[in-house]
Amino acid sequence: MNRYKILSWIALFISISLLLLPKYVPICTGHTGDGNPMQCHYTYQAEFIITLLAIILSASLLVLRTTEARLLNSFVVFLLGIIVIILPQPWAIGICENGACLKTTFFTTIGGSILAIIGLVLLLLTHKTQSEEVI
Repeated sequence: MNRYKILSWIALFISISLLLLPKYVPICTGHTGDGNPMQCHYTYQAEFIITLLAIILSASLLVLRTTEARLLNSFVVFLLGIIVIILPQPWAIGICENGACLKTTFFTTIGGSILAIIGLVLLLLTHKTQSEEVI
C-alpha cells in the first residue's frame, strides 16, 4: 500500500474518531439561566456536521483516481480540519467554561490538527505525483 492510501485511511480513522468523541468524552449538558442550551451544545452540533463531511471526503480519498479530484479533495479535508479547530474558539461559536467541555475541546483540537496536517500532506503528495507525471 502506498503512502497516499495509508494517509487516506488515517484521515478516515481520525474523522470517525472525531465524530464519536463527544460520546466518549461528553460535553456538558448544562443550560443557561433562561433554559437554553450552553454554547458547547451548538459548537458540537456544528462539529458533528463538519466531521460527517470529513468522513465522506476521507472515504472518497480511497477511491478517487484522477489527480485533480485528489487535489481538490485533499484541500477540502485540510480545510475541514482547520474548521474543526476553529469552531470551539471563543471568537467563533465557542464553548462554555465548564471542565467537561474543555477536555472534549482538547481532544477535538488534536484530532482536527492531525486531520489538517494529513490533508496538507496528501495535497503535497498528490501535487508531487502530478508533477512527476507531467515530466
